[in-house]
Amino acid sequence: MVKKMSVFKVLLFLMALMFAFSAVAEESLSLNAVPSSGKAPLEVTFNLVSSEEILSVSWDFNGDGIEDSTELAPTFVYGAGTHIASANVTTASGSTIVSTTITVDEPFSVSVIAVPSSGIAPLTVKFTASVSEFPDKNTIFMYSWDFNNDGVVDSVEQNPSYTFENVGDVVAQLKVRDAASSFDGMEVSKQIPITVSSYDSKINIVSYFPTALQLKENQITFLVSNEGPEPIKDISAKVIGEGIQHLSSTTISRLKPGEQDSLTVKMNVLKEGQLTASVKIDEKIFPVTFAVAEQVRVNKEELELKLKELKQKLQEQEDLYYEKKAENYLVAEVFENIKATKKQLQDAQQQLLTNNLLEAKVNVDLAGPTIEDIAYRLGDAQKPKQTPLLWLKENAVAITSIIAAVGTLGGVAVKISKGAQKLGGDVKEKFTAKKKDEKVEDNASEADDKSKDEPEEEKGSS
Repeated sequence: MVKKMSVFKVLLFLMALMFAFSAVAEESLSLNAVPSSGKAPLEVTFNLVSSEEILSVSWDFNGDGIEDSTELAPTFVYGAGTHIASANVTTASGSTIVSTTITVDEPFSVSVIAVPSSGIAPLTVKFTASVSEFPDKNTIFMYSWDFNNDGVVDSVEQNPSYTFENVGDVVAQLKVRDAASSFDGMEVSKQIPITVSSYDSKINIVSYFPTALQLKENQITFLVSNEGPEPIKDISAKVIGEGIQHLSSTTISRLKPGEQDSLTVKMNVLKEGQLTASVKIDEKIFPVTFAVAEQVRVNKEELELKLKELKQKLQEQEDLYYEKKAENYLVAEVFENIKATKKQLQDAQQQLLTNNLLEAKVNVDLAGPTIEDIAYRLGDAQKPKQTPLLWLKENAVAITSIIAAVGTLGGVAVKISKGAQKLGGDVKEKFTAKKKDEKVEDNASEADDKSKDEPEEEKGSS
């Protein structure tokens, strides 16, 4: 019995000794980091001190759960921040995790001034950034601004301005890095809080219409009222929202307290379905909703084929019109329909070229029945009833030609008659003159003979 008790004591002693050795082994394993603090980029060398032989080690330098190294004494370069480095060490006694903290200061100092940092929406803020405590003053820095905290870079200027439209608290973010360094740790981040409040001008929307829109340019009327004690000047509206493109707005020059007036906004609607948007009136934002009807889907190839067929049919009817007109059918009124329909088809052709398929379809659909009506009216056209007046009207040209010909012959006859009369008169006049001359000569001759026959005494006495 005594012997058995001695063996039991020995076993207890051995177990206690093993636990003691295990405890010593754990206490003898340590992790050293040199240096453990400093300014980025900070290169740190790690080593392990163990009383037992280290069989393997797995390092995680930045606490992300990913193995970074399996060396016994690795190095790692840290950027600014507080980091936890750990090592999973395996010895003959088992696996043990040891860790240490690395504190890294920013590589340089960045200060940001935002003026103003609070105000009424829309709030325009001027940001001014400066870098200090950098040994090389000729270093070029890169600036990345994210003003609305959406992960998208809004500006790369050093001192930009930005207008905050929405009311609320927002944090603008700035990242500055050395442009010549490829090390990610050479970056400093700054967060700048901005407070945007609303200005209550006491203006209010009484109603707006229409609320059912089409997928195209629309015109919305907002009826607004001034519910405050002071007049409001230069009031306009702007609609903002996904699927909406604001185009223009009318302006109310002055709205007195208690008065109502209307603003008209033009905007393009680019999205179907229920639209939730905002309308900003005199720096005050109101929620609005619109229902956009789903558009009829148009097959462009089918529409082009139908347009081609209609153009051919219209050309056939136009040719028939000219044939009927030449045959004196009563078709004059049809020509205006042909002309208007041709213009309609030309518009549809242009709309197809610009992919305005819905408008092109409307013109094509309207042109089809019109062409059928033209064909019916041309087929039913009649010639006018024959009357004496109508006969004279139809043969006016021929009658006029005959009268003109007869008049020409009469004129020639009259001219010949007048010419003959004139010729006879001239001959008669010349003959009479000649007779008178001969008579005068005869009288003179008789007088001479008589004077010769008188006695000389009579001549002397005379």
